[in-house]
Amino acid sequence: MFQGYYDLASNMITQNRNLNVISNNMANVSTPGYKADKLIESTFREEMIYRYDQQGKTQVGTVSRMNIADERVTNYAEGGLRETGGALDVGLTGDGFFAVQTNNGVVYTRNGSFNLDDERYLVLPGIGRVLGTDGAPIQLPTDAVGIDKQGNITSEDGYQRYGTLRVVDFADYDQLTKITGGVFRAAGQPQAAADAQVNQKYTEYSNTSMAEEMTRMMSGQRVLQGSAQILKIYDQLIGKIVTLGGQ
Repeated sequence: MFQGYYDLASNMITQNRNLNVISNNMANVSTPGYKADKLIESTFREEMIYRYDQQGKTQVGTVSRMNIADERVTNYAEGGLRETGGALDVGLTGDGFFAVQTNNGVVYTRNGSFNLDDERYLVLPGIGRVLGTDGAPIQLPTDAVGIDKQGNITSEDGYQRYGTLRVVDFADYDQLTKITGGVFRAAGQPQAAADAQVNQKYTEYSNTSMAEEMTRMMSGQRVLQGSAQILKIYDQLIGKIVTLGGQ
């Protein structure tokens, strides 16, 4: 019976973590380039069940113990493009990420909702300055620019070239760690993106499905409530055992 406490308590902790992941996905449903997360669950261990009868000890099978959070997996599928009309907005198609310089190093994102800061550097607001292929932040004299499929930034008439957006990719996405919204930090070195295309005046939709997240949230809440109710019954039973044992 006491094992049930551990099983139910661990399941409640896991479901709380699952609901936090789902809530974060829903909060970022409008964040350009956001990639949805999913919590993968597993069991802490399996135990063999035995039956004791006149024939002796017989193996019945295994039972799983303690549902736990195994890992948080990110879905990197494209979210599709949304037209914005903003000259500094860019959306990626194909595999790849923009590189952004922050105070704590370079981070990577598919959020191309860019702007200019007070020094006229191209920035991702709240994150940092967007890097060019030369490894330096891109500075523009104006926000009236043209951006081609390769990320080359020019004047509207195309006669002046201001820089090229650095678009990179990774051989293994497992080395990426999400730090906020659709922004990632990488453990390894990136490589030039092979098939990415830059689309000016567009941003990429979040790939979060609100209907799917709502379904997952309702399922998680039911599991959490069920575990809490059974845990309450366990507590009542233990209370009765303690009362009877004291008589």
